Amino acid sequence: MILMWIHKYKLKTLEEFIGNESAVKSLINWADNWKNEKMKAVLIMGPTGSGKTTITKLIAKKLNYNIVETNASDVRSKKALETFFGQSLNQQSLFYKGKIVLFDEIDGISGQNDRGAPGVIKKIIETSSHPIILTGTDSGSSAVKAIKKICKIIKFEKVDTDIIQNLLKNICDLEKVYIEDKIIRAISRHADGDIRAAINDLETLAIKGTDINLDSVKGIGFRDSKRSIENILKILFITNDANIAIESMDNLGVDPGEMLEWVRENMPREYTDKKDIAKAYEFISRADIFKGRITRMQYYRFMVYEIQLMTAGVAASKSEKPRNLKSYHFPTKIAVMARTMFERAKNKTNAKALSPHIHTSTHVAREYFPLIKLMKEKNPEQYRRLSEEIGVNI
Repeated sequence: MILMWIHKYKLKTLEEFIGNESAVKSLINWADNWKNEKMKAVLIMGPTGSGKTTITKLIAKKLNYNIVETNASDVRSKKALETFFGQSLNQQSLFYKGKIVLFDEIDGISGQNDRGAPGVIKKIIETSSHPIILTGTDSGSSAVKAIKKICKIIKFEKVDTDIIQNLLKNICDLEKVYIEDKIIRAISRHADGDIRAAINDLETLAIKGTDINLDSVKGIGFRDSKRSIENILKILFITNDANIAIESMDNLGVDPGEMLEWVRENMPREYTDKKDIAKAYEFISRADIFKGRITRMQYYRFMVYEIQLMTAGVAASKSEKPRNLKSYHFPTKIAVMARTMFERAKNKTNAKALSPHIHTSTHVAREYFPLIKLMKEKNPEQYRRLSEEIGVNI
């Protein structure tokens, strides 16, 4: 079986875990003394790639506990939760002294289709005879709010760039791959504390082989486009500096036309003054004109004007402090037109096919698509074997 580096070099023992030392110590103490703890569940909050799921699995291995694992991407309805946990928790462990229940991505439960799910999780926590560990990234989500009062909260921070850099250097040594220190440093900074992303980026560049430079690192896009979009929106709506607003679009994982729809949808929810909203809409309108010209004429040099208008123009329009929303609305126009319907359907099918083989949720499985696409381009034979074995067509 072909192993990607993220799995080839996955941690095997607690001693190998890096970063968040005090949080890890607190989690280990809780797991060791679970029966005597006031809180029978732990909620680990922290950014993507900081090791929340990994540390849970390592602790379970250390204590010889079986992992009962699911996440919001796979089991999110009330009925599905009741069925899954009912069956899993009642089964006897033949080779383990106990179980740890791991519910990943708890904040992924939200919306009408998930109604009732937070209540089920709360009930499971209150009645479970096994320790429960939940992970999440968004403390403001409805699911987190529903259960945080009955959980011990442990916070994970972004992994330090120096720690990631040393890890990448070790992998390069083991793989006998030479990449300049400044490139490894750039990869580490670009990952923004996400170890998984850093290793995937390193492997992507290693497969590429020749002509690896700083521009190569900049060319690796964001994996979580929704998260990067929200970060950009926060910058645009807070800053008055034109340069900062324009630079916020660097390395964006979606096309500027889609970003324009996000700005159009959310600006009036952030800005409060009617004159500010009118000014911002004027810039958005002009940006939309250039977007149309790009589409009709295929004249992509107009894109610079589109970006400047929807970033610097919108940022400079406000005279009052914005509301600073915690979350942003998905653009209505994109939803209605369903421009990415078929592509998303294909990605969903590939993610479902890939996720069981790499033991991740379908959401995390999507992070490997750029690497597989590069494999398809650079090593067709390896991609063919991977495609036949797993059943993906990327």
